[in-house]
Order: sequence, then C-alpha cells, then structure tokens
Amino acid sequence: MIYHGKTYQNSGCRPIGIYVDHHGEGHRQRAIAIARQAPGYFTLLGTGLKGKSEALPIVDLPDELYFHTNASTSASAAEPDFSAQNRLGRQHRLQRIAEWIDIADPALLLIDSCVEVASLAQLKGVPTVYMRLSGKHYDPAHLRAFAGAEAVLCPFHPLLESEATPQWLRAHSRYFPGLTQKDNFLHTAANTKISAEKAAAAQKPALPAAPQRRTLLIVTGHECLGKRHMSAKAHQFLKAAQALPDWQLHIIGQACPRTIETACPDNLHFHGWVEHMEDFINKADLVAGAASDCLISAIAAAGKPFICMPQQRPFGEQYEKAGRLARLHAATICRNWPRNWQKTVQKAMKHGAVLAALHDDNAPALAAEFLLGLAYGNRQAAYNTAIGGGLAASLTAIVRENRAGRPLKHSAALWRKNGAKQQPPRKAA
Repeated sequence: MIYHGKTYQNSGCRPIGIYVDHHGEGHRQRAIAIARQAPGYFTLLGTGLKGKSEALPIVDLPDELYFHTNASTSASAAEPDFSAQNRLGRQHRLQRIAEWIDIADPALLLIDSCVEVASLAQLKGVPTVYMRLSGKHYDPAHLRAFAGAEAVLCPFHPLLESEATPQWLRAHSRYFPGLTQKDNFLHTAANTKISAEKAAAAQKPALPAAPQRRTLLIVTGHECLGKRHMSAKAHQFLKAAQALPDWQLHIIGQACPRTIETACPDNLHFHGWVEHMEDFINKADLVAGAASDCLISAIAAAGKPFICMPQQRPFGEQYEKAGRLARLHAATICRNWPRNWQKTVQKAMKHGAVLAALHDDNAPALAAEFLLGLAYGNRQAAYNTAIGGGLAASLTAIVRENRAGRPLKHSAALWRKNGAKQQPPRKAA
C-alpha cells in the first residue's frame, strides 16, 4: 500500500482494530475520522455502530450494561444495573473481542478507551495503542495500559496537557489535535448512499437565516451540559434569550421543555438531538457547551469563539481542560450558568483565534499514517509523525498577541504550515 508517499506491507491484509467505547459520541467520531483515511485497513469494534459508521467494517459488540425499567420509568430514563448481571454483560463483550482477535489476527488495536480491553489485547499478544483523553488518569490500571502500549494517542494539543502528567507518559504520547469529523453529515450521506432528498436537505443551512441577529449555539444534553441539569433549569434559556435580544439562540441536544413551549420568544429555538452538529457550529457566531474533547475539536475546527461550561467527570478531565483553555485565553470559562449573558458574550467574542490554532485539519490523516506505520513495519517513520516544536512556538506567539490586545490578522493555519517557527509580526505601536 502506498499512503502519503510511503509504502506499507499489510501482511495479508491483517486489519487494524479500533475499539470504540460507547459511553460518549466522541469515541465514535474519532474512530471514523481516522478509519476513513485508509478504507479497508481499519475495523471498528463497538456497540451501536450499525448504520452509524459509514461504509467501514464493524464488529458489533453486546452492551455491557443491563437496564431495568418499571411501569413508571421509560426506556430512555432507564438506570444501569451495576450488579452480577452487569459483570456477565462485560464478560460477553470481552469474549466477542477475543473471538475477533483469534479470527482476524489484527496487526494492531487502537483502544478508545477501555483498560479491560487493553489488558485483554496485551494478554492475547496484540500490539496496542491507547487513546488518552484529558484528565488525571493516573490510577494503576490506566498506567499499566499506557506503559504496555506501543504508543499513546492524545486527541488534543500538547499545550492542553496537564501539568501533572508524568514526563515518561508525555514522551510516550503522540498528539493529534483535531481528531474530529468535518462535514460529517454530508460525508455519511455519500458513503451510505442515503436518498437524494436527504443529501439535498443536508446542503441547506442548518440554522434559519437571520441577517440582523448574530447566532449563539448552546450544545446541551448528556454529552455536554448534562440532560437532567438542563431540564431542571429550563427557565434559564428564557432568561438568556431575554438578556440577548439581538441574538438568535439555538439549542441542540434538548427538545423544547413543556414549561416554556407557549412562552418561547422568537429568538429562542430548540432542535433536539441532531445528526449534523458540525453544520450548526459552522453557522453559529458563538458556541457554548461543555469541555469535552469532541466538542472542543469541532469548535476549534470551525474557528468559533467558545463559552466553556465544564462538567464534573470521574477523572476531572473537563475542569482540567477548562483550566488549560483559560490559561491560554482560548475560551471564556463559566463553571456555572452565566448570570450576565451580555458581559459573558462580549468577553467570549474577543477570543477564538487561539482555539482555532489548537486544531490541525490534518490530524486524522497523520494519526492514520502513524497507526499504519506501527502496524505494517515503518515504525521509525511512525514515531516521527507528531507535532513538533514549531506549532507550540507559533501558538505561544498567538497567545502573546491575544493577551496584549493586538489584532490577530494572520491565519493560524498559515502559522501551522510545516511547523513554522517564526512568530507572527506585531502591530506597530
């Protein structure tokens, strides 16, 4: 195989597996973004991938969670049962992965992310690469998974790395900021051959035209601001819309609450769950949401200002990421729902260029090249595929300009090109 000018021998088409954790949409988005770079070489393993993974090969895994419901509880509100049945579900899941390993004999397994799967693969003698997300994953299980992997992939810029990360783990990590799907919905339409009507509908603007008002997109729901939290405070959407009469507020991830259906102002719009979040982000002037890696990558790819409202997570990853964004002046951080939307919006609109510079459009291709090199023998070239010091130096210059209040006229993409080390020129005093 010739890929990006390099030749790879795939030893009889032994696949590269990508394990996709089903607790969070970002895992699937990253897997597809990488796998689509080299069709036929990657196989996705996960739950609920059927119909949601384009034309890529998949292995459907049983869900590890058993849910219990009663007459007063809907399926959507079911609670996971972490009991003996749950352990049985996990055993069935791991057994299915082991069967695939025995049959497919994969050359490499990218794990995004599960320490049990990493242990299984290593016991089966399969080389692994582990996807490390933000946060303090320094418990013994994660450290063993990191140390036992051929390499560790990070879907964020090294400047967003935690200060507490051990030096050996930094050296073992490869950073690919931008592992997200651009134009995801349109790409899916082309690969799954959906109807011409749906493809044409995807070409239409996601947000209604409102030339006299700017657009604030608020991304809510389980993946971002917390479905229960937002539902309990539905009246806050009303207050936000009333505080920003010159803005159109579009809410995705949550349907219009019944409590405000009849009193919803004309600048407040609820869209519920959407398949094409990127379209909404591209049309917005400002985006508000949680500090998830997936959402931050999508916003950075579009170059939009960001109001970051981090959520509580087991490893503190969102608060850690929010803190790093704040130090870089890359986003406006709100640990609680903003009390003064006017001031928050005005402050947020001053940022955006720094966050855009934290994204690399070539990250999926570079990550795929890295994995192909590890799997099929070009290991030295693979280890050289990573962000160099040039990008860090150029971004430092961007931050310096932003803090000084000088206009950011130069394209962040131009500064990223070939790891350019020169600093952008300052405006004359």
